[in-house]
Amino acid sequence: MKYLKNYDYGLIILTTLVLFSIGLVCVYGIAYYNYLTVNPQWQHTLLYVQYINNMNSYLYPFLVLLLISLGLCIPKRLFEQDILVKFWALALGITVILTFLSGIETGLGFIVAIMIVIQSVVFILTINKSKKIRFEKEGYIMRLGSVLLHLGVVILIFNFVTFRENPFHILIFWIGTLLVMGGNIFSFYPGKTNSLLQLK
Repeated sequence: MKYLKNYDYGLIILTTLVLFSIGLVCVYGIAYYNYLTVNPQWQHTLLYVQYINNMNSYLYPFLVLLLISLGLCIPKRLFEQDILVKFWALALGITVILTFLSGIETGLGFIVAIMIVIQSVVFILTINKSKKIRFEKEGYIMRLGSVLLHLGVVILIFNFVTFRENPFHILIFWIGTLLVMGGNIFSFYPGKTNSLLQLK
C-alpha cells in the first residue's frame, strides 16, 4: 500500500513539473512571438516556419514525459501493477520503433491513440459505475471528473501531434478543452456539481 502511495505521489510530482515546464515554454513562445511582430510581415517569411519548428522541438520532450506520466497513470485504473509495467513497456517499445521508422509525430500519435482508447473505456465503465476500475478518490462525481480531465488532456495532445494541419483541428481542440474544464469542475466542486445534476 505504501508503495502504491509513493507511486501515485511520484506521478503527481512528475506531471506537475512537466506541466509547469510546458507552461514556461508557452510563455517564452508568446514573448518571442511578440518580439518578432516588430516586423509585420514576418509571418510570411521563413522566420515564421523556423519559429514554429523551434517551438515544436522545445515542446516535444515535455510531451514525451507527459505521455510517460499519463501512460503510467491512466492504465492503472484497469490493470494490476505488474501488468501495467509490462503493458507500458510494450507500448513504449512500439512507440520507439515507430519513431525511428516514421518520425516522432507517428510515434507520439500511436501512444496517444492508445491512451484515448483506454481512457474512453475507463469513461464508459465509470459512467456505468463499474467496480472493475480503481480510483484514489471516492465519489462518483470526483471519479467522473478525473476521467474527463485525463481524456481531455490526451485528446489535446493527440490534436497537437496529429491534427495541426487538419481542418478539424480547432473543433478537436475545443472538445479537449471542454473536457478538461468539465473535469476540473467535477473534481474541485463535486458537491455543487452533484446538487446541480441531482446525481447520487
